[in-house]
Amino acid sequence: MNIILTIKKAAIYDEVAKLTGYVGAKTIEDTGKAYDRVFTTDDDRFMLERFWREAVGAITDEVKRFIVSVSTPANSQLVDITEVWTATLDMPSNFDSNLTESINDSLLSYSVNSIASKWFAITNKEESDKYNGMAFLAGNEVKSKLYYRKKPQRVVPSI
Repeated sequence: MNIILTIKKAAIYDEVAKLTGYVGAKTIEDTGKAYDRVFTTDDDRFMLERFWREAVGAITDEVKRFIVSVSTPANSQLVDITEVWTATLDMPSNFDSNLTESINDSLLSYSVNSIASKWFAITNKEESDKYNGMAFLAGNEVKSKLYYRKKPQRVVPSI
């Protein structure tokens, strides 16, 4: 049974912008410039691009056992906001396909928290470890869902 996992870069960047904007607004400093320093803008996308590639690379590594096909960027030197990471996975017959959307949601959380953690390592160090931990937990959720198996269902033969 094949399932398809997708992560839209635009959705990730939007969530990272919301998150960094919120953290920047709530960070209190004497200089009053935390928001400008922490919030990600369109100008930061070249830096975020590396973090995006690292996040999808880590995800690809975690699911490599099941991969039938995985998308690759046409040009890794450009920032294509419309890029969608897609992986087709060949799952065992007892995999619960009802978990596919939940896995995609956990992948989104992993990606956002992983990118935010790396961004905060540069702009707001005290937040970096917290978001790295949240990325780790989201990654564990993905693995747990991928390796979950349905109980066998007995089929009563008809006569």
